[in-house]
Amino acid sequence: MRVKGFAALYAAATLFAFVSLSVKLASRSFAGYFVSGMRFAMGVALCLGVLFWRYRDLRMVKPHWVILRGLTGAVSMVASYMAISLTGPGRATLLANTYPLFVAIFSALLFGERLRPRTLVSVIVCTAGAALVMKDGSGASLSGDLLALASAVFAGFAVNFVRKASSAGDNPFILYLSPCVFGLPVLAFAPAPTGAPDALSIAFLVFVGVGSFAAQALMSVGYRSVPANRGSVVFYWETALTVLLGIAFAGEEPNLRFLSGVAVILAGLWLNSEWSLKRRDKASPAGDPRDAAGGPGV
Repeated sequence: MRVKGFAALYAAATLFAFVSLSVKLASRSFAGYFVSGMRFAMGVALCLGVLFWRYRDLRMVKPHWVILRGLTGAVSMVASYMAISLTGPGRATLLANTYPLFVAIFSALLFGERLRPRTLVSVIVCTAGAALVMKDGSGASLSGDLLALASAVFAGFAVNFVRKASSAGDNPFILYLSPCVFGLPVLAFAPAPTGAPDALSIAFLVFVGVGSFAAQALMSVGYRSVPANRGSVVFYWETALTVLLGIAFAGEEPNLRFLSGVAVILAGLWLNSEWSLKRRDKASPAGDPRDAAGGPGV
């Protein structure tokens, strides 16, 4: 069951990487606030469509977790999109995806989740890789960097609330509807395009909404069986892939320090992988009884 959870999280991370690239490409015709607002609007429409068509139910199992997820998630999403529009998809996503450090800290401080030594090492390694990229000498926008880091802090809260609500049985589409509803007012303050946008920019804008919807649903499903402080490290894969996409399609120029950081991030990912844990378990057939329990709150 946990392997399927990790698979869902990796699929979500891959989709988010393509969404980040699409945000940057769409921002050539649309302001960051407008892209954020349209994502929320499409998210509300898609979530309500699925909930009424398939589930015919809008009830929340744990309303307080759903509401907190919505508030913190909306702030994180807006900050992330603004950062991407100010800098680039690779750099902004990399900084925003330092959030596993905050997930681990908040899950331990607020919810008493056990912090596995392997997960802590993985977070440290991945964060070291992120630091290498941050110090690549690119002279990127300070406001963009700060917004990306703010996104990481709020995402640290939001992922824990997703975990709590998902494990209680809240529908993943309810969990994505919540930040979309709280973020929808952004659209009222977003500047409309000054000129007629081209068809390609509109296509990227639509993909931002649809891709985010699919990725958020997969993320919520994954966190039903994967502890938040382990699952969150998976999303360093999103960072590495977004960096590669930014180089290939958004004009981001890597240097040796930048590429070294990506390599370190991938090494940290492996440390947290289910495959790595299975190799350890095969070496010791009895395993660790705590692994079967999955930790508190699972």
